[in-house]
Amino acid sequence: MKIKKYKLFSILCLALIIAGCKVEDPYDTGETQAQKSDAQLRDDYLKKTFNGVITITDQQANSVAGIMVEFAGQQYQTNASGQINYSGITTGNHRLMIADESYFPAVATVKITADNTQQQLTLTAKSSNSVSLLFAGDTMFARRFLDPSLATMTAAIPDVAGALIRPATASENAQALTHFVAPFFQAADFSSVNLETPITSSPEAAHPTKEFSFFSLPETLDGIKAIGIDYVALGNNHVYDFLEDGLNDTLLEVDSAGLAHSGAGKNIASAYQAKFMDVGTLTLGLFSATSITGKEHAITYVTDATKGGAADLTETELVSNYLNDAVQNSDYVIAQMHGGDEYTYQPSGYIKGRFNSLSKQQTNLLVAHHPHIAQGFAVFNGVPAILGLGNFVFDQDRLETLLGVAVLVNVDKDASPMTKRAFAYPVYVEGYQPKFTNGFLSDYLLRRLAEFSDNNITLIPRDGYADVFFTADQATVSQHTETVTVTPNQSILDLRNFAPSTKAFLSKLEIIDGSPSDVTLGRDLMIFGDFEDWDNDDEQLEVARWDHTGDSVTPCLSGARSGAQGLCSARTQFDNTPSLLPFRQTIRAMELPNDDGSIDVFKEFSLFGYSKAENAGKLDAKIVYTTAEDGLEFSTQLVNIEPAGNHDWQALNYDFSLPSDDLTLGPEKLPPRGIKVTLRHFAPNSGEASLALDDMAMISWQQKVNFTDTMWRTDKIHGFDFLRLNATSSVTFKLTYSTFN
Repeated sequence: MKIKKYKLFSILCLALIIAGCKVEDPYDTGETQAQKSDAQLRDDYLKKTFNGVITITDQQANSVAGIMVEFAGQQYQTNASGQINYSGITTGNHRLMIADESYFPAVATVKITADNTQQQLTLTAKSSNSVSLLFAGDTMFARRFLDPSLATMTAAIPDVAGALIRPATASENAQALTHFVAPFFQAADFSSVNLETPITSSPEAAHPTKEFSFFSLPETLDGIKAIGIDYVALGNNHVYDFLEDGLNDTLLEVDSAGLAHSGAGKNIASAYQAKFMDVGTLTLGLFSATSITGKEHAITYVTDATKGGAADLTETELVSNYLNDAVQNSDYVIAQMHGGDEYTYQPSGYIKGRFNSLSKQQTNLLVAHHPHIAQGFAVFNGVPAILGLGNFVFDQDRLETLLGVAVLVNVDKDASPMTKRAFAYPVYVEGYQPKFTNGFLSDYLLRRLAEFSDNNITLIPRDGYADVFFTADQATVSQHTETVTVTPNQSILDLRNFAPSTKAFLSKLEIIDGSPSDVTLGRDLMIFGDFEDWDNDDEQLEVARWDHTGDSVTPCLSGARSGAQGLCSARTQFDNTPSLLPFRQTIRAMELPNDDGSIDVFKEFSLFGYSKAENAGKLDAKIVYTTAEDGLEFSTQLVNIEPAGNHDWQALNYDFSLPSDDLTLGPEKLPPRGIKVTLRHFAPNSGEASLALDDMAMISWQQKVNFTDTMWRTDKIHGFDFLRLNATSSVTFKLTYSTFN
């Protein structure tokens, strides 16, 4: 009987083969219908073209006629109405660039969609004796550019297939890394970066006791030379990574590349001596030094009577003497300072003291590097200060280092003071490559910079940049109000849902009815939870920082709660393994240094967002608690987020705190400071499942709201987008949002 059944099965299979049919493997499900539909939507979306108008005005709202505009790779000239008319421009992000001698250069990342075909850009007039000085952050072409596996470098020159920089094509590779920002830098009268690397083709020996050492090949200087960089600051803690030979090679190579420099030398005099450069009618005095001296090592990073190295910012008498020389021999003194605490969002009291000291040396502008995080703006004794620029071209993959800033400073020789304003352009460092950005990504950074700038600063977010005034109260304010009732079972109020734009901030909170308690403001530290594409590269509809390489998880237009797209998981009943949606970055607790040397650490979090489900299996999350450095793991939690089922868009939330600081790991006894998150979507009981996610956030709860007569208010821009409260009955709030104009 068994033989007969086997023969019958074989005959049936043979018949199916002959008939051209196949027996479906239930585990080889292929694309679901939802995935096929969304793939078609994406294809149609990217094929669409639009006609539109871009209007160019000055700050008095007058039309700017007869100037050249580069948009989407094409050249236009504005008509008598200050307009360009474009046609056949595809959906997505496109660069708009204006470089005209009568105005300060301007760049924008313009998102073209069916709802966004009318654009406007405002130019700032430039007087005959004004110059534009452009500053960007920490720059190198070393280490992971050459070998993605490296944490530090030895004397070997890596040559790794697939690396961003190969020795044989180093010049070409480096230029490719910077080309998305090139036109803007080329348009500035003067541009500068902090060159945080030795430059050598023959590394001999790395610093013997330094944790991280690296070098860049000489050809990579073409990556900054080609975009118009004029000057590099060398006063930093990496210029001596390959000791005296590396330093000597560096000085030789930057000279050969035609790059002006200061901040390091073969002896004290050459290290401290300012560089003098003529820019227009202005003579610049360029001083650079570091407070990261390496004096805890037998071999320091700074120069002294016996060796070369970087200029030492802590040698106050030498600093004063050489700054005085710079003052006597130039019209405008720029002091670039390398120091502070890495990965902090505002300078420590110690660094503020250094800024204060430098401001008393008749300097005209102060610029800071080292924290790898943009830190805002300030004024010290009347001297404007850029507190931190973050990264520009750098090989870090830490989440908090991915947004830096390039600052265009207006210097008017005939004005007093000569510097009254600047323009701040957010830079997104994606894959170690700088790109300009717009939308939420830009506004997120600009609001944070405004929040951590001092009260002498007015920062006004624009589309893709900010006006920065080194005086207070330079903005007009428009307001928008909403009345919202929060039910007892709703603990988190998403302020983003009521804001008129991502530039707006909550400026007033009034209790209309009810008695809430423990009201706290929180900010998102995930940043990339909207699944939108905001940068100015050639790839459209990309989703950054989420690993969606598996077949079951894809960016999706059909799964957008807001904006263009969300992230979707499509499943069938046949695969019992969950779809994994990992956020690639470790999210670190925010640390804010106080003037007394203490540090505030915010350890309470909520994983928050929105989902839509069709026959979806359950959604849970794997949360791993780690150290901030080295990624050492304390523990792992599996937490249920949503049950299986169907629902339209609804909020999801999980509250948690980092483990106690009594727990430490590693020889340095590091406390819990990091969070890794992976969402997991399980298969349905039958059929096809679809789960859409959008507007995700990792909320860090930071600031208690103290009401005075049922009201809280602030006039300062901030980055808080969430409100948490406890209430036994419904509470009605009146929300007032302010936007600087």
